[in-house]
Parts: sequence; C-alpha cells; structure tokens
Amino acid sequence: MVYNKTEKVIAKQQNLRDKILKAAREILAEEESEKTSIKAIAKRAGIATGTFYLYFTNKEALMETVVKELYSELLYIIKKERAKYNNVFDKLQASMEICVQTFMKEKHLAKIFLEHFPEINTAFHAKFTDIENDLIQFAKQDIDDLVAQHLIPQQDTQVSATAFVGSFRQVIFSWISHGEPKDWDQAFNTLLEYNMRGLGRQKN
Repeated sequence: MVYNKTEKVIAKQQNLRDKILKAAREILAEEESEKTSIKAIAKRAGIATGTFYLYFTNKEALMETVVKELYSELLYIIKKERAKYNNVFDKLQASMEICVQTFMKEKHLAKIFLEHFPEINTAFHAKFTDIENDLIQFAKQDIDDLVAQHLIPQQDTQVSATAFVGSFRQVIFSWISHGEPKDWDQAFNTLLEYNMRGLGRQKN
C-alpha cells in the first residue's frame, strides 16, 4: 500500500525543515562555517541529530539550500522594489540598493559564502554566478532602455551591465571583508554616481 502524506504531516515536515534552516542561518551568523556542526544546528533547531539527516544528506547540502533561499529572497525583493518605479534610472538604482542592503544585512553569511563556498563546492560558486548573472540582466535591460530613450550614449550594453554589477560586487566584498563605511549613504551614492557617469548619464 502506498502511503500518502496528509496535509498535517507535510506541514509538520516543512516546519521542521524550516527550523533547521533557521538554526543554520543563526549559527552561521555567529560562527565561522567550518566550526558549524550538524550537532549544533540540530540542537538549536530542537531536534535529534538523526532527524537532521531525514531532511539533508550532509552539511554541504544544507548550506547549498541556505544559499538558494537567500538567492530567492534577494530576487523577490529586487523585483518587488523595481516594480515601484517607472523611471529607468530609478529601477537601476533600486536593484543595486536592495542588493547592497541585503548583503550587508546578512554580512556574516555573505562573507562566509563569498570567501569560502566557491572554494568548498562548485555548486555554491554556480549559485552566486546565477545571482550575478541575474543582476547583470536586470542592469542590461535598464541600460538598453536608457540607450533607446537617448538618455545615455550608444554602447555595448552587455559590457556596461557586467562592469556596473561587477563594481558593486567588488565594493560589497570590500565592505564585508574590511568593515562598512562610516557614512553608508554617502558611500553608496558615490558608488552609484561613479557608475552612472560611466554609463554616460548627464546631470541636469
């Protein structure tokens, strides 16, 4: 006889899975990734260590899921924020601002992912490549629109979008690794204006 899970069982399993993910993110925010044990995660989640393996085969599988969750959350927030604006410059700014804010909010996780995961597992590196590629496509779409509206000069929009996103990634990495600027707003606006000048935007 095939056992069909009831909605109650499915909800319970999802709840336990969410508890494990929440515990992992909390502990990662407190410790270095290599010191984060499955036993500690299970204890924080309020489950037996054996129960952990019913949901994740190992720690790397858990970490990959954490990365995917952060990725999905970031894309959702970016799309939601972009939808508020009609002005293309505002859409471009919103994409980068949300990206910076999200990474800085989760800066300890971001530091672990950016510094360690690409070396530990190519799947993590691939996921961050996905994030970067999606951001580049958002930027390219905006830059294409700006060129079409004659608001910036003709250019290779793929190259411009890649450079635009790449500069933000480098600065975010620097802030995560070496500390945030004293005046966050000024630093962000400086970075944004630097990139806008690079695209050829003329101030009125």
